[in-house]
Amino acid sequence: MSIDRLTAVLIAVGVALSALIEVLFVDHRERLFVGSDIPLFWVGFGLAACIVIIVAAKWVGHSFLMKHEDPYTGEHVEAEPGERPDG
Repeated sequence: MSIDRLTAVLIAVGVALSALIEVLFVDHRERLFVGSDIPLFWVGFGLAACIVIIVAAKWVGHSFLMKHEDPYTGEHVEAEPGERPDG
């Protein structure tokens, strides 16, 4: 899996914009818990949470939601959705 250049640039701009907004608008004087007074903590926390949600959703989708059998014959199907079994 590779990311094209435009996507990489948009991700970098989004992270930089998020960091700038946190530096300008987040009040670091009140400590909510250990680590929350570290600069750019919330940017990293949000990015990590997003990655965890994506990985968990993909795992649930592949483990429980995807059907691996043909609804007409009941046979196990190895082909990806959209591929034709006759080649």
